[in-house]
Amino acid sequence: MKAEPEHKESYYQARIIKWLKDTYPGAFVWKAQAGPYSRQGIPDICAIIGGHFFGFEVKRPESGRLSAVQAQTIKQINAAGGTALVVSYPAQVQEAIEKWETRNTKKGN
Repeated sequence: MKAEPEHKESYYQARIIKWLKDTYPGAFVWKAQAGPYSRQGIPDICAIIGGHFFGFEVKRPESGRLSAVQAQTIKQINAAGGTALVVSYPAQVQEAIEKWETRNTKKGN
């Protein structure tokens, strides 16, 4: 039996963006665009949810690899107080947001 071909990264990005917009309609969500004047390594999808910055670097499952610049940028975002990570599926995005929400709620108590 022949394996199904893997989708392009843009397929996973579109699913995540749709999920974010459907689940958090008040959030500010955008897809970072690369260009000659943009900073290298910025995550593919950025969102501000509940006043917190999230950066999601989308990679294809199994075959996606981070560049050194992407890995360094993720570290810098996290060190600056944001949340950045590598994801492939909306469930991973949900887990990261819920983890932040849980930590944020505990701080407020």
